[in-house]
Amino acid sequence: MTHIIESYLERTTRDRIVPKTKGQKGCALDKKADKNIKYCKSCNSCWEPRCRPDTSKIKYMWYKNFPTYGKEREICPTCQTKNKNN
Repeated sequence: MTHIIESYLERTTRDRIVPKTKGQKGCALDKKADKNIKYCKSCNSCWEPRCRPDTSKIKYMWYKNFPTYGKEREICPTCQTKNKNN
């Protein structure tokens, strides 16, 4: 006889509720937010790419006064286009 909590956990594990799908395309950027947030030295702000489910275009979000410790240093797309035009 199994314990009532063990039987409940067997029925409600994440693998059974949300099956893993292979080949499903999606952004999943929200799960990797901290890894995707980068710091731009040119404009002194943090930024990250954001995926919109209704379009295939990638949008960007900028964060002012955001902690930059441990963030990867990379020039943001806005500053890249400004540098190309100059």
